[in-house]
Amino acid sequence: MYKNKPIIYLIRLFDNLRKKWESAEFMRLVATVLVVSYVGSLALIGLKQFDFFKNYLYIIPDNPFKSIEMAFTLLLFFEVISLVFSIEKSISKSMSIQLEILSLILLRSAFKVFGEFYESMDLVKFDETMLYMLADAFSALIIFVGIIMIKRIEKPLPNHLDISTLHRFINIKRLISLSMLFVFGAMIILEITFFVLQKDTFEFFKDFYTILIFTDILIIFVSLRYSNSYIVLFRNSGYALATVIIRIALSAEAPYNALLGLVATVFVIGIVLAYNKLNFQH
Repeated sequence: MYKNKPIIYLIRLFDNLRKKWESAEFMRLVATVLVVSYVGSLALIGLKQFDFFKNYLYIIPDNPFKSIEMAFTLLLFFEVISLVFSIEKSISKSMSIQLEILSLILLRSAFKVFGEFYESMDLVKFDETMLYMLADAFSALIIFVGIIMIKRIEKPLPNHLDISTLHRFINIKRLISLSMLFVFGAMIILEITFFVLQKDTFEFFKDFYTILIFTDILIIFVSLRYSNSYIVLFRNSGYALATVIIRIALSAEAPYNALLGLVATVFVIGIVLAYNKLNFQH
């Protein structure tokens, strides 16, 4: 057990935040926020079409499909918080949520492309951009299927650590997760500040995944204090590399972003299959 009171306080803070976040009441609140933001943005865009606001609220877009993109972006923010909380549980759980976020980003991209077609009123034009939209959509679908496969083939593995050692390792991951929550909050504040001041905002999800790569590597090195198994080390390192592939996918142009998303999914499935096979034979 930790005797350092600040560390104990931080661990308890993380536990309280996680329990609150995973509660049914808070999930309903999240759903309510998504509905209100989506309907509210649609209403504002609709009012703008009738020359309401005029020179005011210039940040309101003209395209109604932007409301879908905005709602998906807000949903992704909530998914990122779930991802941060999952770091405490297991690296495989965190990996699954990373793929979930990637699939939602691809769906958001598909809606964005269709919204651009709607805005130009050239819905009958079928060019390579429409093919990119279909690539994003079907890639998200295949990743969705891949996530289900991963959850089904992943086997619960016995833990050989004693209780006190296991608690120390989990507490370290809790402190890392809490640090990530602070980083996430700071990034949100900066993003909103830049947006309000009409300054160039940064690529939030790309930058967050970059930070996540370094976090994954940190957890790998921390885990070496408690297990020096090569099989476990390779699995964790493989998951970290999958995060790198996802990060590259977020920066890649269509259709390479969709292709890299599929590569990351297949790579994770391969790691799970190999790890289950080798670990149970080991």
